[in-house]
Amino acid sequence: MFVSLNDMNMKTNSHWLLKTIKVVLALIWYVNIVLIIIAFSVLTLKFCTSDFTEFSNPVKYNSHLGIIKLPPLTPDAKDIIVTNDQGILKMKLKNTFGNIISAYFFLIALETLVTIIIYQLRKFFASLDDSTPFKYDNISRLKLIALCFALLTPLHILLGIDTAFILHSQVKGFDLFNMVWTESLTGLILGAVIYVMADVFNYGFNLQKENEEFV
Repeated sequence: MFVSLNDMNMKTNSHWLLKTIKVVLALIWYVNIVLIIIAFSVLTLKFCTSDFTEFSNPVKYNSHLGIIKLPPLTPDAKDIIVTNDQGILKMKLKNTFGNIISAYFFLIALETLVTIIIYQLRKFFASLDDSTPFKYDNISRLKLIALCFALLTPLHILLGIDTAFILHSQVKGFDLFNMVWTESLTGLILGAVIYVMADVFNYGFNLQKENEEFV
């Protein structure tokens, strides 16, 4: 009797967890749709009403202000210094055809990947209501999610290359600066993890299929 009650409690908790995940994903889905509309509207309005668009990027440079030394409050710290070697480079960039295409490309590419990920996650968790999660559709969904996460990394790299090209081609004397490159492999790592999950689901699917054929 105790085991039965324990199983019932586990099923109830799993049900509520699954329902919570579905609600959260639904909220994220609709918020993402709103953000897409706002982003495209603001970008289009900016391109249509102005000849220039604000552009900024963090850069590193050799400071002429020197190093500021601060005294520690306790013996647990020492050699506290402040260096003014990083700042934000801001400029107004003309809305040329190339810059407009570049802005729309990165916005569309990012939102496409994010939308696919959210949509496939919603479909995946919706299918978990059934008796078994080991389905061919779920394997395909996980692999597609993994691919989209992995593509976020090269997209981030492309954005960095495009930003570097703009800075070097538009800012005189930019050789005195270094662009702050925030390389992120998070998407690639998440993609690899989710692809491993897809392989686990594929193994479960094949095992289930063999059992059904044996019976």
